[in-house]
This record gives sequence, structure tokens and C-alpha cells, in this order.
Amino acid sequence: MNNVGEVLNDVDLKNYTSLKIGGHAKYLVKPRNIGELQNLLEYIHENNMKYLVLGNGTNVILDDSDFNGIIIKLDYFKDIVFCENEVTVGSGVSLAFLSKTTLNNGFVSLGFASMIPGNVGGSVVGNAGCYGHEIMEFVKSVEVMDKNGEIFVIDRKDISYGYRYTSLKDKYIVLNVVFTLSKGDVNAAYEEIIQNNAKRMETQPLNYHNVGSVFRNPENASAGKMIDDLKLKGYTIGGAKVSDKHANFIINNDNASFKDFVDLINHVKKEVKDAYQIDLVVEPSIIKWDKL
Repeated sequence: MNNVGEVLNDVDLKNYTSLKIGGHAKYLVKPRNIGELQNLLEYIHENNMKYLVLGNGTNVILDDSDFNGIIIKLDYFKDIVFCENEVTVGSGVSLAFLSKTTLNNGFVSLGFASMIPGNVGGSVVGNAGCYGHEIMEFVKSVEVMDKNGEIFVIDRKDISYGYRYTSLKDKYIVLNVVFTLSKGDVNAAYEEIIQNNAKRMETQPLNYHNVGSVFRNPENASAGKMIDDLKLKGYTIGGAKVSDKHANFIINNDNASFKDFVDLINHVKKEVKDAYQIDLVVEPSIIKWDKL
């Protein structure tokens, strides 16, 4: 495996996810540039290996069996380049850092993203959002690589997207994103961030390992309220527990396994379906190695 970037062997993926659940991967590779990423994809195809592109590990529930494949992390893709009211950002940049950097340059558009814990690449693919905004609102174009190592630039108008969804998912590796930004009152934006972050700390179990909201809100309904009304707060399977603080959070309460987490998700889904005839949709990606 030559000229593919930084290569780590037998990596414990618990250390790369916010949930602290995951098995051991045969390889974890961090390409340093586009050429090394292309070389890596060529190696993967030649050796018929499975792979997963892992961002900040904040919106995934990883299989905790061993993975005889390659985890790709684009941690070195961290350039941020401003040009007038646009900024081109590498997929490995954290949203929190991007939010702060754009605010420090007088742009307020991405202030809402200050506490979204993901990286730019994964956040764009999943159209992350909060406080009434979604990341795709501000995307102008996305530079991507397909599974054959070909590079394309896709304009926003050619991307289908909606609530926590884009058509980029499972098709491309995001390399860079161009955002169109607006100037505004930076002090007011920072004040709003402080208030929102305080509210989040007060209402969410951020002192436990979690993946954020587990279920998407159905139309005109709150997943958390339905789960709460069904008295499921505190319900536990193995080491996984429905948070006592926020019913739409499931926490790793005591060394939870992948199975504990998935079983608890399925239990909650069944209870809500039986009570409300609503099929809750899971927001984070549940990754089974044999399904890649």
C-alpha cells in the first residue's frame, strides 16, 4: 500500500466515534491529498476490499465486530480559502471551527452550526442542521470524487436534498465545499450562539457518549415528545439507555455494545409504531460491515 497517505494498522474504532462503539479495523488510512486518495481507491479496487469514509464519527453507529477493510479519514483536507463572499472548505474541517472562522471574517451565515459536531464533508452529505437552518442552504457547489477516482464539481441545483438528506450519500467522497455567505452583526450572532449553546447544555445529555438526536422528527410531530409520553425515558437494554434528560437521545450508559444500541432503537421504534402508527426514521447511519 504505497503513496496512499498515513496508514494505521489494527485500529480500535471506539476511539474514532462519539458513541465509543466500534470494532477493530484492519487499516485506517489518512490520504494527504487528492492523488493519494486516488491511489488508495485504486488499491481498494485491485484488492477487492471494503471501505468506509468516516468523518468526525459523530453521526454513526458502527458495527463492533472486526472490519477486514479500510477506514478512510480525510483529516488532512483542511484548507479554508475566502474569496469575496464565498469560502472553499476542505471536507475534513470541523463545522465548529468553520463557524468560528467565518464569524471572525464578518460572515454570520454559519453561526447556527457552531455546535454541530461533525466535519464539513459528512455534514453536507447528511444536510446537517439546527435552529431552523440546514447546511445546504449555504452550499454553492461540492467537489467530489466517485468510486473510480474521477473528480467532479456538482452545483447545488443538481443535488437533491431535504431534511437530513442529500443525493450525495453513498455515491461520492466529498473533497471540498464552496459556501456562499452573508455579512451581518457578528456580536449578535455570537450572543445567539451563547444562548443556544447554554440551552443545548441544559436540555441534552452532552456529558454522555451519544450520536445526537436518534430519530428524525415526523412531520408536525416531535419524536422526543412521543417517546417521553410513552414513559420510555430511562429504558435500558444492556449498556444503552434512553436519556432521562432528552427522550430523543440514546446514550452509551455502561459500555454498550452495537447490539444493545440497535436493539434499543428497534424497541423504541416498535413502541412508537404501536402507539401512534408512525414509523420513526433513524437519523444517524447504522453501519454493518457485511452490508458495505
